[in-house]
Amino acid sequence: MRAIAIQQRLQQRLQQLILTLRETLARHPDGVCRLPRFDSQLFHTKGTRLADYLQEVELNFARLCDSSQDLSRSRWLAERLVDQIAALQREVGTQQLRLRREQPVQGPAPTKYQEYREFERRLLAMIDQCEQRLALAETLMIQQQLKQELETLEGRLARCRQAIRSVEWAASLRGSE
Repeated sequence: MRAIAIQQRLQQRLQQLILTLRETLARHPDGVCRLPRFDSQLFHTKGTRLADYLQEVELNFARLCDSSQDLSRSRWLAERLVDQIAALQREVGTQQLRLRREQPVQGPAPTKYQEYREFERRLLAMIDQCEQRLALAETLMIQQQLKQELETLEGRLARCRQAIRSVEWAASLRGSE
C-alpha cells in the first residue's frame, strides 16, 4: 500500500515537471537543428526539435503510468524520465550559449545583404568609438595603436561595402533576367 502511495506521488511530481517543461519549451524558439540534440542512449527520437523529444518524454510518462504493476520496469522508466527531463531542461537553459552554427534554424535565414548591412553598422560603430578614444588619447604610443586599429577597421569596412555592392549587383542581374 505504501509503495503505491510513493509511486503516485512520484507520478504526480513527474507530471508537474513535464508540464513545467512544456510551458518552458513553448516560450523558446524550437527550430530544427542540423544534428540530433541528444545521445541515442537517452532518447530514441531521431528528431532535431525539442518538441520531438518532449513527445517521447510524454510517451514514456504514459508508459510509466500504465506499468504500475511491474515495479522494476516502473523504477527503470522513472529514472529514464528524470534523466530525459533533466537533459531537456539543460538544453533549454543553454540555448543562448550555443554557437551560431549549432543553433536551431528558425525560418528563412537572413540574406547575405542583411548580414553585410549589419556588419557595416557594427563596423561604423566601432570606428566611431575608436575615433573618440583617439581624440582622448594622451600618449603617442596609445595614439599610434588606435590609429592602427582605426586603419584595420576602415579596411574591414571597405571590404564589407564591397561585398554589399557585389550582392546588390548580383541581385540587379537576377532582376533583369
